[in-house]
Amino acid sequence: MKVLDDEPSPMKVSEIKDNLDPSQWKHTFVRDTERMPLWARFAYLRVFPVVDGLPGNELWLIIRINDGDKDTKYQFSNAPLDTSLDQFAKMSCSRYWIERSFQDGKGLAGLADFQGRSWIGWHHHITMALLAMMVLLLLRLELGKVADLLTVQDVKDIYELSFARRRFNGKEVVELIRKKHKARESARLSHHRVNQQQTGH
Repeated sequence: MKVLDDEPSPMKVSEIKDNLDPSQWKHTFVRDTERMPLWARFAYLRVFPVVDGLPGNELWLIIRINDGDKDTKYQFSNAPLDTSLDQFAKMSCSRYWIERSFQDGKGLAGLADFQGRSWIGWHHHITMALLAMMVLLLLRLELGKVADLLTVQDVKDIYELSFARRRFNGKEVVELIRKKHKARESARLSHHRVNQQQTGH
């Protein structure tokens, strides 16, 4: 197989970005953060990436520029043809949630605390840490149906409070979580107000 002489030459993704029509860019909400809502400009189109000097299988090229960020991010995707921009936006920023899950695993379940010397010991430790994290996540999903602000850290705090005493006081747990959520929401709104003052929107 070879490329015919009259076929167009490959283009760098940066060149494709620079040649896009303004109408191909869409301003889209990505997710809420502690400091401010995250928005980004997205463009996505079908391309044939170069593989070993030849055109590869047709894929989506996703181009993203976060608001307030000069860097451009590029991604390939084999998503179906009818994939929506909202789905691309969610997928494009999923790395944050993956990294966050590792941070939670290290901070809440001891994922990074192994100090042994054997592979068997390391596998046992990782298995128990991931199991503990899975239990916390499942509880977070279940309890989140009635308390949408509940975090994995909150679930861990409930466990620690209940295990430390012989008698479990449900009202005390509710009050603890209520105070945590109030402080968390207050901090988030404060960050948003400061950001709005600095950016003007």
